[in-house]
Amino acid sequence: MAAQRRGLDAAFGGGRTTLAEQRAIWLEALHADAIWEGPTFETPVYMVGRLAVSRFMEFLLETVPEFSTRLIAVHPTTEPDTMIIESTGGGPTVYGGHYTQRYFSKITSRDGQAFRMREYCNPFQTYAAFGRQRWDERIDTIMAECNVAWPASQPPDPARLP
Repeated sequence: MAAQRRGLDAAFGGGRTTLAEQRAIWLEALHADAIWEGPTFETPVYMVGRLAVSRFMEFLLETVPEFSTRLIAVHPTTEPDTMIIESTGGGPTVYGGHYTQRYFSKITSRDGQAFRMREYCNPFQTYAAFGRQRWDERIDTIMAECNVAWPASQPPDPARLP
């Protein structure tokens, strides 16, 4: 019997994980052509490829080690592998504060893995919890070091800023 792949629930279930466990979870949960988009940030965020998305998620879990989400609503779309969800998430930060966020996310899966995630959230909640300078520096580093070329398997967002 084949081993069951862990999904996003394993990472966002509210339990502390080690960096090695996080990396294993993300390798299982993310498609090779995974993209995470945060178009509402002052400088829009585009993590392109499994490595970039996994390093982005590690940053989230390093800052909010007990991060968890609560599903509010699920809305199907005309695309069978795509749904729109509304959720809330957060937890205590390693800096002594608390991260609280409301997400509206368009999530597409492929082969049982997260393929494309476009999240609309309040960036000011993120800046307050992560520290604006810390957020900008880490995001810039991840995108510069880990992003790959936009995969042919996914069309770019036509509203994306250059």
